[in-house]
Formats: sequence, C-alpha cells, structure tokens
Amino acid sequence: MAQQPQRSLLNTLFLWGTLVLALILVPLKLARQGLSWSEAGMFGLMYVLIGLSITVGYHRLFSHRAYRAAWQLRLAFLVFGAAAFENSALWWSSDHRQHHRFVDDPKGDPYAISKGFWYAHWVWVMEGVVRPLEAVEDLQKDPLVRWQHRYHFWIGAAVALIPVYVGIATGNIWGHAVIGLLLRIVVTHHSTFLINSAAHRWGSQPYSDANSSRDNALLAPLTFGEGYHNFHHKWQWDYRNSARWYQWDPGKWLITLFAWTGLARDLRRVPETQIHHARLDMEAKRLTAVLATAPVLQEGLRDRLGLAKARIEEALGAFQSRREAWEALRAEWTAKGQARGSAWQALRDQWKSEQSRCRQELRAAWADWKAAKGQVLALDCV
Repeated sequence: MAQQPQRSLLNTLFLWGTLVLALILVPLKLARQGLSWSEAGMFGLMYVLIGLSITVGYHRLFSHRAYRAAWQLRLAFLVFGAAAFENSALWWSSDHRQHHRFVDDPKGDPYAISKGFWYAHWVWVMEGVVRPLEAVEDLQKDPLVRWQHRYHFWIGAAVALIPVYVGIATGNIWGHAVIGLLLRIVVTHHSTFLINSAAHRWGSQPYSDANSSRDNALLAPLTFGEGYHNFHHKWQWDYRNSARWYQWDPGKWLITLFAWTGLARDLRRVPETQIHHARLDMEAKRLTAVLATAPVLQEGLRDRLGLAKARIEEALGAFQSRREAWEALRAEWTAKGQARGSAWQALRDQWKSEQSRCRQELRAAWADWKAAKGQVLALDCV
C-alpha cells in the first residue's frame, strides 16, 4: 500500500509551472506572431505520437497486456511515451493496475474519484506518494522496459525537445518551444488526466454500475479513444476501448493496423455475446427500477420485458454455440490440413448462413426488447 502523502515540490512546480506559463506565453505568442504551419504541424505530430504511445503503449500494451507487440513497436512506445512526462512505463502500469484492482477505494486506488474530481485529475500526482511497484513482475522481465525505467526522464527530455531542434534549424526557436513543447506538454497531461477524473464522473454506464467508470463520447477525441471508460473497466484486457465500429477509438484501429503488418499479435477481445449480455442486464436493471415505481400496468409490462429478455438470451446462446462449434471444427480441419478445397468452402458457406440467421434473430429480439423498453420508459414520463 501507499505511504503517507508528501507534497512533491518537483511535481507541483512542473504541473503548475507548465500550465501557468502556457496560459501566459501561448496567447502572447499568438497575439504577436500568429501561428505558422510549421508550429501547428509539430504540435500535432508530437501530440499524436506521444498520446498514442500512452494510449496504445503504456495503457493497452504494458498495463493490460491486451495484445503482444514486436520489440521495435515496444521501443517506439517507450521512447515517445517517456516524453509525456508521466513517469516510466513500469511505474505508470503499476499505478494503473492498482487503480483497476481497487477502483474507487480511497485507500488502494492511487487516483480514486471518491476523493474528489481534482484529486483524481492531478492532485494525486502533486502529492508525490511513493508507492512500491506491485503486480508488474511480467514487465520487469522486459529489458526494454527496465532500460526506459532507468532513463525515462532523459529519454523524454530528448524526445520532447524535437520541436526545439526544428526551431533551431528553421530560425524559429521561440514559436516551436512555446507551441510544440510547452503547450504540447500541458495538453498531453490534461487529456490523460481527464480519463482519471471526467471519465469517472460524467457519462453513461451501459455495461456495469459496479464502479464509477463512465462512457463519454466527448472525451474520446481528446484521448485517442479512451473515453469509453465503462466498457474498459468491464473488460480491461480488451485491446479496444469501444465495441461499436462508429465509436471514435483510433487506438484500436492502430493496433489492428499493427496486427495486419505483423508488428502486433494475440489481440484480446471480449466475445460479442458477453457485451450483449452486459448491456441487456444493465437495461433490465434500470427498467425494473422504473416498473417498481410505476403506478399502473406493471404486471403486463413486466411479463413482456421478461419474455423479450428471454428471447435475446436464447438468441445469444444459439449465436455463441454455433460460433464455438465452428471454431472447434476449423481447428480440427486445420490440424488435419483439410481447411481448403470445395468441401471446406461448403462448410464455411453453411456456417456463414447459420450465423446470418442467428444475427437476424438477435436483431429481431433486440427490436422486441426496445419496443417493450419504450413502453416502460413512457410510464416513467407519466
């Protein structure tokens, strides 16, 4: 467990100092010189490279082992992630694993929202609590992680100063230092901190209400897809932070791209049926609460909800059983070297047809459920 809080003068000066300087110097710079394409480009490039290294590297790879990555990719994440100035990947992962283990517990969660919005956002960093490394034995076996842990500040400084190097080469040190270095550090910090604070305070809980985590689509563009935090806390080991294709999550798209190129493998993802079950259970819980306070027509609607829920569960069971049967059959045929030819293609076509029918039944079941849900919610408005 953590030691007693001791205010870290270094952390406090760095966080407040960069913020105050940015609030003063950025408007001053823009008022006097405007913003050049070079400055904006360097800011954007550094923000994206460093932010994705935190999201895809520090978070999903190192903290949660949601996929495996080639050493070249791990090295890139460690080098650019260091420039976020959020400690080493080893310390970051240790704190984050404790956050998931003790979420919302003020004694165990390093940045528990139960201690207040601003505490979760950045006060915990300024407290400078010295915590022992816990549950990161797997990471300590990685020589690249150990190397970055020893030298992360110097690595981060060398990378963070890239805009200044560009400024020296172009004769515009001031502009690149203010925009590409100072402003970038502040934006990187607070976009990361928003997940610890805002994503535990505002938003929806479509999958679980066991803790304070929320899905917040407004946070997703600021955090490279980390805004769907309720999904993440429900299935922290999934390489995605959102299950639906249209939800903004460049982190999962980038990991998928890495998998196509061979730089990533063993991508972990929750089965689709589990997502449906969690969503269904949460909706049923809320609707049951509405029915408990409804003045009239409770029994008929309760029965309809029960039947609709049972229909979805039956469709989900059929969908999952067919998928499992197909996976077993594919493994058997692959082992025998028979996963090719016309007979194999016929089996694939048959399975696709069965899966299509299962999906149609599932869509129909959800439509029935939504109709019943609409009736229940209408009662709540009476």
